[in-house]
Amino acid sequence: MDSLRTRAALAVGLLAGACAFAQGGSTPSSPPSGPNYELRRSSWLPGGYAGLSLGRPSYRLDCGIGGCDQPNLSGHAYVGGMFSPYFGAEIGLLSMGEVERAGGETRAEGVNFSLMGRAPVGAGFGVFGRVGTTWGRTRIDAAPGAGIATGRASGWGPAYGLGVDWAFSNNWSAVLDWQRHRFDYAGDDNGWVRSTSIGLKYRF
Repeated sequence: MDSLRTRAALAVGLLAGACAFAQGGSTPSSPPSGPNYELRRSSWLPGGYAGLSLGRPSYRLDCGIGGCDQPNLSGHAYVGGMFSPYFGAEIGLLSMGEVERAGGETRAEGVNFSLMGRAPVGAGFGVFGRVGTTWGRTRIDAAPGAGIATGRASGWGPAYGLGVDWAFSNNWSAVLDWQRHRFDYAGDDNGWVRSTSIGLKYRF
């Protein structure tokens, strides 16, 4: 849990720095009226954004002897850019927390690369989807005789998600997000981790 808090604090710092850099590097202009998603050509990354979400993960794995206790917190820090008002791409860092499992702990984290699609639905609200891949790494510790493989593993897996956002100002949005990522585990096993999260997104 301490490592997750450290990653969350680092992600907040990176997000704040990116927002400050974007504001400092943009050309002064009069703000548009009302929340909007117009591409901001004056910024260093046209259509760019950065965000941070915290959520509740759920591992889909065999619990072995001793059962499972799902983690309480996951984290997702990301940056992206919109090629148009409807399509873009995104890269993000994931930490899916640690599940207490089979007398030990299982954890998963990774880097996600996704294509994004977004459609406005009015009054600053929009729906979005992502599809891509996650390079993940995992670690499994368990009690002797728990009936599951232990060790470390890494590899690529599919990922996808859906969400809703609400632009409550010209730059800031609140985000409700649901994601699934497949990770490789020791013992030639693989499994999905899903997460439902809420967060903030800043548009440059």
